[in-house]
Amino acid sequence: MHVYLSKRFVVRLFIVLLTGITQHVEAQEWNAAHLHVLYGSSLPLNFNTLTKIKAGIEVSIGTRFGISLADSSVVGHQLQGFVLYCRAFNNQANIKGDAYTLPLNKIKLKAENVIGLETGTSYGYKDLSVDWVPLFTYTNLSWTDLSWATHQLNIAYQCGKSIADGGNGTLMGEEPDYYNVEIEFELVPTGPGF
Repeated sequence: MHVYLSKRFVVRLFIVLLTGITQHVEAQEWNAAHLHVLYGSSLPLNFNTLTKIKAGIEVSIGTRFGISLADSSVVGHQLQGFVLYCRAFNNQANIKGDAYTLPLNKIKLKAENVIGLETGTSYGYKDLSVDWVPLFTYTNLSWTDLSWATHQLNIAYQCGKSIADGGNGTLMGEEPDYYNVEIEFELVPTGPGF
């Protein structure tokens, strides 16, 4: 038996970093925060088989970020860590296709330590939303500056996974289209004075 799909589901994820985070934070002269995209800034998820449409797709090694965070030792502000957040860029309420839309929560994201952030905490898979969603938090009370080469996170993605497999439902019954969503990440320093 041959199953022919006249169109493919394609969900493309574009990674958007806040401008203020990818360069020195101008309003906060007491620290410098950089979020470096090492790879995975644009990820196509091709649902080109019936199996993928039914089972969904998981990209376990999707986007890798290098984290640079430095404390300038200004009195009243003590850097102790960070929280990495994500949301749909520009409050995009749906995953938009050429003719159709999918709910944002069809995509789930997870941040995990790759190197240097072993004591950090991953929040596990979280639904993509218009609101800021925490993915990973890191705290070190005896602060030492972080370098992108030695402190890295991996972002994993799920789309169309069944509820039984921990997702938010398959894409069975959804209209085939070329869907796009941009995902925004924010690195927020934490500690007294922040």
